[in-house]
Amino acid sequence: MKYNIEYNHKEKDFEDVWHIEKDYLESSTIASVNQVIKWENKNNNIHIFVRDIDKNKIVGEITILPLSEVQFQQFITNKLEDTEINEDTLLKYERDKSYYLLFSAIAIDKEYRNERVILSLLMKGFYDKIKYLQENKITFLNMCAEGQTLKGQKFIESFLNLKHKSTTKEGYKLYSFESKDNFDKWFEIFPKYMHNYNCKFNINC
Repeated sequence: MKYNIEYNHKEKDFEDVWHIEKDYLESSTIASVNQVIKWENKNNNIHIFVRDIDKNKIVGEITILPLSEVQFQQFITNKLEDTEINEDTLLKYERDKSYYLLFSAIAIDKEYRNERVILSLLMKGFYDKIKYLQENKITFLNMCAEGQTLKGQKFIESFLNLKHKSTTKEGYKLYSFESKDNFDKWFEIFPKYMHNYNCKFNINC
């Protein structure tokens, strides 16, 4: 099979993603296709998709949303859900400005969940997107995420190295780094982490 990392998307791609996410998450916690298209129209640097070229469909996705300091604090204290962010409150990146990142979602089509190359490509796309934004004079101060499932929590703790901050009444765990220094250190060593992951599973090693 042949796969491709994609940063430019069509409506059908977002429909594919919605169907992928509903196999893992509660429907009430998933942003609608209409909502994510509005996000995309406001800020086209928030979605990373992997496409199965032969079947011409999206089989994996990551969504990362920029937050203000107020939004970041609201999120890690369980006062803001990503689905509550709309086209008016979603931030658009501007040069020479600082943001917090919300690792909003990662999901892989269940048919492909044993294809470790898809996770590898998603994480490469994620890393390259942050690097691209940094090269365009955008600074990231911290990153946060919510782990709804045990697998999601394990991913956040291992791949993202985020620290558990609080737990919602639904049992979801909220995470962030301790500081910008921790974010920067993680980002610096992340390529080595992914190289070791790829070699472990014989992916372009």
